Amino acid sequence: MTPRAWLKARAVELGAAMCTAGVLIAGLGIGVPFLRARIPETFLYAFCCVTAVLLRAVLDLGVRGVVVAARRVTPGHIVIPALSRYPAG
Repeated sequence: MTPRAWLKARAVELGAAMCTAGVLIAGLGIGVPFLRARIPETFLYAFCCVTAVLLRAVLDLGVRGVVVAARRVTPGHIVIPALSRYPAG
């Protein structure tokens, strides 16, 4: 996945999370009864929607960075000693 495609995908996810959080907060502002009955849970869910997307992006970038770093490290030559015909004494 190219960096541009990755950024576009994360932007779509973040936009969806922000939209969900906005709908929940707007519902509180309008006075939707089932949201007003659960005000703390509504704010918590709105916060978690956005935080989950951001956390996923950070973890994804971290894993991608480790993979890129691991691919750049060239393994040293592995020396396998020849088997001796005589047992060590």
